[in-house]
Formats: sequence, C-alpha cells, structure tokens
Amino acid sequence: MERPTFEAMLEAAAGVERKGDEYTVEDGYSLSVYIGQPGQAMEVSEVATLKLSAAFCEATSREHHSAYFIEYNSLHGICMRPPSGGGGRRAGFS
Repeated sequence: MERPTFEAMLEAAAGVERKGDEYTVEDGYSLSVYIGQPGQAMEVSEVATLKLSAAFCEATSREHHSAYFIEYNSLHGICMRPPSGGGGRRAGFS
C-alpha cells in the first residue's frame, strides 16, 4: 500500500483525529492495522496513535504498550470498531 491510500483509509475511519502527520484514535474506538505479506498478515491491535513519515509509519499499541515501525508496502488494511453500544436492545432479547 502507498502512503496516500493509507491516509485516505484513516481519513474515512470514524473515531480517528488528524493533527499534521499524526493520527489519534479516540477513546472507546478500537483500531487494528494489518501488516505482513499476502497470506501471512499480522494484526497490530488497539492502536492508539499512528505517526506517518515519508518511508514508514509508527503505530503505538495500547494493548501491547509497544511501538511498531512499518513500511507502507507491508500494510494491508485497517479495522475500526466503534464503541460498544452500552447495552441497547437487540432483536430477540429482552
């Protein structure tokens, strides 16, 4: 993936705020980044911030308390999970 494609994905994701080249995930939202080669992707879950530079991005994970430095060509996609609904009603359950 190229940087402009990755940026477009982050811009489209609800719960992501941009300040310059840094993206921050809002509280309650859960962002995962998928990296690796086709057929062998790895999930970096609970990403709190993404800092984009010319050649790579730095993903900081809340869950692992770690920073991952990732080349853009290793990125496959993102998954954004919104905050849980707080116990709203669902069909079939009372």
